[in-house]
Amino acid sequence: MAEWERVFRQSLAVPPHARRRRVPAAHPAAFCCVLKHLEGAALAQVPGEPSLIVGAEYQLRLSLFDATYHHFFGRTWRTTTSSARPFLSPFPPQTIYFHTSLNHPGIAAVVEVVATTKKGDGSSQHLSCGFGVIPLFGSGSEAKDQATKDRVLKLYHGTPRALLHPRFQEPMEKNKYLTVMEKSHLQYTLKPHQPLETIFHLLPENLLVSGVQNIPGLLPVCGDMSKGSFPFSAAFGSGAPVVLVTSPLATV
Repeated sequence: MAEWERVFRQSLAVPPHARRRRVPAAHPAAFCCVLKHLEGAALAQVPGEPSLIVGAEYQLRLSLFDATYHHFFGRTWRTTTSSARPFLSPFPPQTIYFHTSLNHPGIAAVVEVVATTKKGDGSSQHLSCGFGVIPLFGSGSEAKDQATKDRVLKLYHGTPRALLHPRFQEPMEKNKYLTVMEKSHLQYTLKPHQPLETIFHLLPENLLVSGVQNIPGLLPVCGDMSKGSFPFSAAFGSGAPVVLVTSPLATV
């Protein structure tokens, strides 16, 4: 597969719900989300399948979800797999950038912990070990002004597919169909990231990307992505060959 085709395929995304697309688009809100520390003994156990966790590899997945219409959209972002159990060794910090114009309180980011095991025939099997929901907007449809300090995300048993159940309702705390995992949580930060606005024309809306992904028109630069800095330089051109600007657009 040619490189351009591979980049094109990884940029494909599920569109928002049809009713959302009928509403005039608002100015997109840019976010930086850092997934930091995952722990909890319950994450290493899958009810009814304890033997499948032996030798498993773990992965974090992040998706966008519209709770109003029970609809996942965008494209799921995944970490690389790790052989370390979450409650014994935390994942290294993972920084994700994205922007969306769906500024509604029902829009959220869903984090899932997945264990990958091998079947007897050598094929892979993916098992959900739990999930959590991060609201992106407050009641006034404004991006939540999260503090830079770490926040704790409680996790629920099961799979995010539970959010598609017809009887699912908000807020999460009042939903009797979801069971909280005791002593299991994910530390994270979520905050608006204004520097991302300079590359809205290069980064498709509702597409989650990390600082190490290859994005056409952007030049990676060195930086501590765990702090949420913007690890890209924009590419500009005006008829002449494209010039890559090497100064990072970082926040302090």
